[in-house]
Amino acid sequence: PPVILVLQEAIPQHLWCIPFSVDGNPVPSIRWLFNGTALAEGRYIHTHIVEYEHNSTVLHGCLQFNRPTHVNNGNYTLLVRNPLGSAARSVQGRFMENPFSFSPEEPIPAEPRPRRHQISVAVALAMFACLFLSVMLIVLNKCGRPSKFGINR
Repeated sequence: PPVILVLQEAIPQHLWCIPFSVDGNPVPSIRWLFNGTALAEGRYIHTHIVEYEHNSTVLHGCLQFNRPTHVNNGNYTLLVRNPLGSAARSVQGRFMENPFSFSPEEPIPAEPRPRRHQISVAVALAMFACLFLSVMLIVLNKCGRPSKFGINR
């Protein structure tokens, strides 16, 4: 029956790797669980057999991660099975701390609306500025000195 010889915590290499070694004859199938559910392997997370010796039944490999983030933190369980039996072992994967002060899966809270008082003060200031500029233009136009050269403005 299959036996899990080694299952270590994730280590950073060129890609992150959860190293494992399994033994079994016939060669066991390898599956992974992430936090208790089946791990869908793909382009960024996949099982890679590093070394297979022809005169041995031991498989050495890695569960490889390409640029994992805090979302990949969790419990990884290695499941091995062949016709003679099965085995399972778990390890905690910690790749990086959560960079946010909130959970990115939760909706972002809405900003509080400005109070009516703040809005009315802003409108009053804008009206005062427009009135002041209008008065200044009228005063400059009416009370400006006449040109020395007789050119009308």
